[in-house]
Amino acid sequence: MTVATAIFGGTFDPVHYGHLRAAAEVAEALGQVDFRLVPAGTPPHRDTTMALARHRLAMLELALTPWPDLAVDDREVRRRGPSYMVDTLRSLRAENAERPLILCLGQDAANQLEAWYHWGELFELAHLLIMTRPRSRPRYPAMVAEQIHKRRVRTNSALMSAPAGLVRQMEITRLAISSTDIRRQLARGRNPRFLLPESVLAYIHKHGLYRDHQADE
Repeated sequence: MTVATAIFGGTFDPVHYGHLRAAAEVAEALGQVDFRLVPAGTPPHRDTTMALARHRLAMLELALTPWPDLAVDDREVRRRGPSYMVDTLRSLRAENAERPLILCLGQDAANQLEAWYHWGELFELAHLLIMTRPRSRPRYPAMVAEQIHKRRVRTNSALMSAPAGLVRQMEITRLAISSTDIRRQLARGRNPRFLLPESVLAYIHKHGLYRDHQADE
C-alpha cells in the first residue's frame, strides 16, 4: 500500500473547526496518508498575522492532540524568511523522492495560484488537491487553467500512482467559520465558543491573544 504525504498549509490564526473538518475529510478520503497541517511562519501574501508564529503553532498542536491521524509540521515556523510553499515542497521532496506528495488547498487559494512564488514548480513537486465547497467556483487565470486542465484526474488512486504532477478536486463540507470573524469577536469581548476547540480558546485567553486587534483583512 502506497503511503502518501498530504499537507494543508495556512496561517491558522487561529485554527478553527472549519480547518479541522476539511483536514479530517480529506485525510479520510485519501485513506493511507501521512496528513500534516503546516502553519506559515511568515506568510508572503499577507502584511501581518495577528498572533506570533509560536502561538499559532502551539494552538494547532493543541487542536490536533486528540487526533493522531492528523499531525503538525513546523518546518515553515522554523525556517527563516517568507514561508513560500515551493520551499516547503522542495524540503519534503528532498526527504523522499518517490512518495506521492499532495498539496491540499482551497478553491479561493487555487484561484490565486498565479500569484504564488514559482507557482509552476508546484506541479513538479506535488499533486494538487483542490478542496471545493458548494457554490465555490474556479476562476483561474489562463495559464493556471491550462495546467490544471491537462493534469486533472478523478480518483484518489491516480494520485497514489505517481509522485507529483496531477490535480484532483474534492468537495468538502462547508462550515461558515472564519479566523477573521473569531478574531473580531474576541476583540469585541464576545465568546466564539463552539467555533474552535476549547483547548485553543483557553490558550487564547491565557495569552491574551486578539484582544487588541480589529482583525480586518
